[in-house]
Amino acid sequence: MDYTIVWGQNPEELIKRVRELIEAGWETEGGVAVGTDGRFYQALIRFDNDFDEYETGQEL
Repeated sequence: MDYTIVWGQNPEELIKRVRELIEAGWETEGGVAVGTDGRFYQALIRFDNDFDEYETGQEL
């Protein structure tokens, strides 16, 4: 599994970046956070194998 965090200066910029990663196979993990710097942050995950979550029996 891969994990990353992307950010945007505003919601529109973040949405653009998140959509690009979703198209590349990433999934959002949790909600959007707003940092003290005013940036918007979103965590994303990507499984090496589509069944990783199910094989371990654990939900992230």
